[in-house]
Amino acid sequence: MLLAVLCLLAVLSFLIITTAAMSREHGEMQQARTSMMRARQLAESGIAVAAHPLIKAGDPLLQNHVSGIESYEAKVTTEERLLNLNALLTAERLPLLERIFMSWGLSLADAQDIAATLMDWTDADDLKRRPGSAEKLDYQHEGLPLNRPFASLDELERVARVEELNAAKPDWRTWFTLRGNGQLDINTASAEILAAVTGAPIEKAEQLVSSRTGPKGAPIQSLEEVAAILGIAGSDTSFMTLSGPTRHVESIGRAGDASCGIALVLDLNGGTPRMVEWREFSVKGAGLP
Repeated sequence: MLLAVLCLLAVLSFLIITTAAMSREHGEMQQARTSMMRARQLAESGIAVAAHPLIKAGDPLLQNHVSGIESYEAKVTTEERLLNLNALLTAERLPLLERIFMSWGLSLADAQDIAATLMDWTDADDLKRRPGSAEKLDYQHEGLPLNRPFASLDELERVARVEELNAAKPDWRTWFTLRGNGQLDINTASAEILAAVTGAPIEKAEQLVSSRTGPKGAPIQSLEEVAAILGIAGSDTSFMTLSGPTRHVESIGRAGDASCGIALVLDLNGGTPRMVEWREFSVKGAGLP
């Protein structure tokens, strides 16, 4: 009889402890969901502020500490800070792409072959541009190449010789976009991209970036000024612009331990903003650079 009572007490204790643990876990999960919802709301608040046409980079309104545990941080730039890959795949601009590939350490022949392979992927015919490029007969899967402009950067993983790009520049995706007007925004592009696309020394490109972002920095006002700083006077600057028309906004909302990132791309051409892309991204590290 005593043994039965002890067994019953043990079972009851187990049930109580298990129920308490499940309740605590449920409460923690509910709290995590609530915090994530709040973080998303804060990120959306940052997007709403940063998307306003009167808000510029560095505006104090782009950061807001709502409370000790709630905040948002937003960043405004342009999609033209990156290189529009489809816009580079023309006879006139292909040498720029070859120069970029060479800045990553590829030989002239490999740079030309890979650039031609990308052109072969997008053009309408089945004729190889170079002996080292790739066309229909060089692909094992039927229907390749697609013979149209790239619809996503993920498509490049299906292109012949892309493994050489991955080896030369593992983060090549951070250089390119398929949005924007196809020009390079001198006032938002990184020093590394500026140096690669113009052939200027990286020190000159860093000097240009410092002149626009330093303590006394101001936006570059003319392409002549760009050419003077980079030491490329007389070079073609037709692919450059002083202000890209495609706004790129990123916002991170934080609520306790929860963080949510949202990216927005707005086309400002024509006066009426048009949303081109909206996506959430995972937040790593301290936040926006």
